[in-house]
Parts: sequence; C-alpha cells; structure tokens
Amino acid sequence: MFSLTLNKDLKDVKELRNVMGCTRRVFAQISGVSERNVIRWEEKVVKPNTKSQVKLNKIEELCKILIDILRTQQKISKWLNTSNKSLNGRTPIKQIISAPSVEEGIDNIIDLLDGYKLGVAS
Repeated sequence: MFSLTLNKDLKDVKELRNVMGCTRRVFAQISGVSERNVIRWEEKVVKPNTKSQVKLNKIEELCKILIDILRTQQKISKWLNTSNKSLNGRTPIKQIISAPSVEEGIDNIIDLLDGYKLGVAS
C-alpha cells in the first residue's frame, strides 16, 4: 500500500491508476488510449504523446482533489465506483468515460467534488 499525500507528484501513470483503484483497462478507457499503451507507459517503454499528457495532467488534477477530500485509496476507489444521484445514477468513472471528452468528464467530477467539499453533493 502507498501513502496518499497532497504534495506528492502523481506524474507516474501506475500511481495515478492505483490512486483511482482501477484496472489498466478502465484507466485506458478514462485516458482514451489502448490498454497496451497504458502498459507501455507504466513500464516506461514509451512516454505519452502531447495529447495523452494533457489528459494525464487532468487525471492527476482529479487524483489530487480526491486525495484531499477522501484521503484513502479505498475510499477513493469506492466513491469512483458507486452510483451517484448527482450523476443520474452513474458512477463517476462511467461519467468520465461517457463524456464527450476526458477533460469534460473530469471537470464534471471536479465540480461534483467541489459541491461535496461544501456539503452540497452526494
């Protein structure tokens, strides 16, 4: 198990995936690439291209907010995979995957988390 801290640099793809508690397949769907690419990034065979790096930066932003609010990987994974009334019964992961873009999907979840911080969202 790893320690979640706010100041931690989460640029490592495997660490981002671990924070979210998702499989390589799901992380590939979230980041809009093949599972093979995720494996190659994790094994440092190749670096993400510019377009993918933009998405990974957005995923990192989400992970830092999740860490700030939920604190543990177990709570983060559970929250991301639990249906949410504010998302019409979708899980946050499904919301990200089904959005027109990764960035838009993550922005929706960040907005939801901002409400959560204020005690507004579920």
